[in-house]
Amino acid sequence: MRSIPKNVASSEAARHVRAVLWLTILVLLFGAQSAPAQEAGSIQGKVTDSSGAPIFGAVVTVEGGGGSRTTVTDIEGAFQISLLPAGNFNVKISASGMSDWTAESVAASAADTKPLLAVMQLAPTVTSVTVGLSPKELAEEQVKRETQQRVVGIIPNYFVAYDNHAAPLSPRQKFNLSLKTLIDPATFAAVGITAGIQQSRNSYHQFGQGSEAYSKRFGAAYGTAATNLLSTSALGASVLHQDPRYFYSGEGTKKQRAWYAIKSAFRAKGDNGKWQPPYASVLGTVAAAELSELYYPGSRTQYTLLGRGLMFHFGGLIGLNLGQEFFLKKFTSHAPAGSAASVPTLREGTPVKLIAVDGFGSHGVVGGQTVTFVLAEELTHRGRDLARTGDVASGVVTEVTAGNSPDAAGSVALQKMMLRAGGNINVPLRSNQARGAATPVQYHELPGSGKVVITLFVAENVVFPETE
Repeated sequence: MRSIPKNVASSEAARHVRAVLWLTILVLLFGAQSAPAQEAGSIQGKVTDSSGAPIFGAVVTVEGGGGSRTTVTDIEGAFQISLLPAGNFNVKISASGMSDWTAESVAASAADTKPLLAVMQLAPTVTSVTVGLSPKELAEEQVKRETQQRVVGIIPNYFVAYDNHAAPLSPRQKFNLSLKTLIDPATFAAVGITAGIQQSRNSYHQFGQGSEAYSKRFGAAYGTAATNLLSTSALGASVLHQDPRYFYSGEGTKKQRAWYAIKSAFRAKGDNGKWQPPYASVLGTVAAAELSELYYPGSRTQYTLLGRGLMFHFGGLIGLNLGQEFFLKKFTSHAPAGSAASVPTLREGTPVKLIAVDGFGSHGVVGGQTVTFVLAEELTHRGRDLARTGDVASGVVTEVTAGNSPDAAGSVALQKMMLRAGGNINVPLRSNQARGAATPVQYHELPGSGKVVITLFVAENVVFPETE
């Protein structure tokens, strides 16, 4: 038998290997082309009320497949969420004033399927009741409670409100709190100690020494306390409509509470509930300093008189406020237990996620246009829904910048943004979580729906009524 050269055998083997490889590639390509493609599915439907009228701006959320997708209904009440993996999803639909509508195991299919028909019912009516009395009567009850507040049961602690949303005081109530403080035995004791310290240090040496000199120092010290308290907390606060009390916070980190106490020395809450510059306390302090010239001996320059008066006023307030915020409540009789924030309150800086339903789409928006949004997620306070998914918000566009690509985020500047929580409580919104200059906010397209979503923030604390 004739032998085969080695080089010929190796060439034949190489050809066989190449043939097998090509055959394998062809089999894989044929198998890949013949395998059924995994097509994306969608869920679509229509949302109406019990009369059959379409519901515009209902929030539709589908959950399943390891995630969730959200969209809102159009003017005809229709919706569609595309690009869903094949499978079953749970559907939840929410709208302002309506009970939520849910469906389980809804199939997402690429084939034409019968659209969902969601018929929503009116939400049960929640009865709002006023807790307490009229504002005037409520203030009277608060004053009665505050005049029982004493540190270690001895020192009056009348000018602190542990309810952050206390009713405003009338002029008569402001004078009553001031006079009760002035005639309290603890005040006379404090003035007596002050006069004794002054006498021991021979302050205001013109008064001399002895019992008569002590009486003069006592009268001058009491006159200073009286004129200061009456001119700031009674007369000034009444004329300028400002509240003389410190409003206890009790919330946040220690740093946040300390900053709240410090800045409260340089502002006052007006009788309208808004923070204002402390006109009453500054003018009252200046007036008290000028009056002290009538009964204190010696001469002082206006710089010394007013400068020292204001310095001691603000320095004393900072120290007192820090004490009120961190220590004095623990030792104050009749102070309410717990935080001051028992009233349902939507806090400033709370993030609010909104979906545009009118005047704003993935194509963008023009300046000067009014845009309508719906709330994408509930806003809650201690388990209670203060604003429900589907509540309506609106505002005016002032500037818009489109993204660099279809998938990139754009930005939009908004003004006069207002959320109607529960349909009847206005919640102002802003673009920044912290206070400051308004800046444009980014918007993103929701996958599979073509709707856009933005996140704004509550612009100020909003108090909600108690319900039962």
